[in-house]
Amino acid sequence: MRPSPGPSTPLPYSQLVAEKGLSDGHRMMIEAVPPGARVLDVGCAGGYLAAPLSAAGHLVIGMEPDTVAAETARTHCAEVVVGDFERAEDRAALAGPFDAVLFGDVLEHLRDPWSALTAARELLAPDGRVIASIPNIAHWSSRRELARGRFDYAEHGLYDVTHLRFFTRSTALALAEGSGFEVEREQFTMWRLPLGRLAEKVPPSAMAAAARLRPELFALQFVLTLRPRTGR
Repeated sequence: MRPSPGPSTPLPYSQLVAEKGLSDGHRMMIEAVPPGARVLDVGCAGGYLAAPLSAAGHLVIGMEPDTVAAETARTHCAEVVVGDFERAEDRAALAGPFDAVLFGDVLEHLRDPWSALTAARELLAPDGRVIASIPNIAHWSSRRELARGRFDYAEHGLYDVTHLRFFTRSTALALAEGSGFEVEREQFTMWRLPLGRLAEKVPPSAMAAAARLRPELFALQFVLTLRPRTGR
């Protein structure tokens, strides 16, 4: 689910976490998990989300298509299923129900994230939630690059070469609604990478306020807590 460059190469996002620590989006997702939850971490990579979740007392089941990453994740998960969440036969190996199903930087890598989210509903406990982080392709930095005629793919970030889908705030919310969910909580991450002169002039508090005020433009990611829609 998360980018997999090859069996002998570290996953880019696992390597980023190892070097820089968990991101704001990761922490938001972890904090959204209810106490003592049974958690499914879809596309768990090497288990960088599973590690703090397990340490906090949650029981974490991981799912990961990359066999080497899955082996690493076993250190932090009660169980790891090697498979593709988009394949019904692979999902059949997941023993639900789960109190939380996590899609941490995963949905944009899927061929059909709408069907994947719909399938996640069937794995939830009656009061379960889906928690997803989704990058914002309409972030101001992306708009700037497009205005310059650039869309240069990279190993990670907004232009991750393995992204199959790109979402704005409105299409991320439409993804949730179209898959049978209501948004219980919406959070926004801000740009944390060095910005040269801009970083010197704009304090972090102002950037965070801008992300809340105009998330379509300033939020780097949308972190959504979703509950199944009922009565329709």
